[in-house]
Amino acid sequence: MAQPFLEAVAAPTATPGGGSVSALAGALAASLGQMVAGLSRKKKSQAAFVNQLSEALDQLRRDAAELAEAIDSDAASYDAVMAAYRLPQESAEEKRLRDAAIQRATRGAAEVPMEVAERSVALFERLGQLASIATASMKSDLEVARLMATAGARGALANVEINLESIADAGYVACMRTKSAALRERLAETSRSISA
Repeated sequence: MAQPFLEAVAAPTATPGGGSVSALAGALAASLGQMVAGLSRKKKSQAAFVNQLSEALDQLRRDAAELAEAIDSDAASYDAVMAAYRLPQESAEEKRLRDAAIQRATRGAAEVPMEVAERSVALFERLGQLASIATASMKSDLEVARLMATAGARGALANVEINLESIADAGYVACMRTKSAALRERLAETSRSISA
């Protein structure tokens, strides 16, 4: 089941790469969260939390679907960057058009992983809330889900940063870096509150 994707990542091509793998990590976190919520909902010991678990399950399904879609979106966004770099650059006009295309495509290649990071951080927070209503025997599954959400968020933010290095618009770069810093802080804050 996973082998085709693993082979695609292992291939000596630029995509799918770290951005797609980050989205997969987030999608796996949401999927594992679904398992925890779904199984917990069936336990008599968690009967008081059935409605909360059902709501969590619905949101986790949406998270998994969005993050799974981002696996392909990330690869497509970086393919667009590579296509822009291959545009002709013989004349001054062609160079200007090529540079503009590179900047547009690189913004797209930064925005897709930013969305993955935002979703993965929100997912990490949601999984932390699930800890108090899930079946205790699923604690390790929930911990793996949180670790995968963290990996998805941090990996996506690394991809945002590498793309920002190629963007000329200083205002856009500053805005994206501010968003990145806020997401890192949310991850750290949620980690601290879960550990406490």
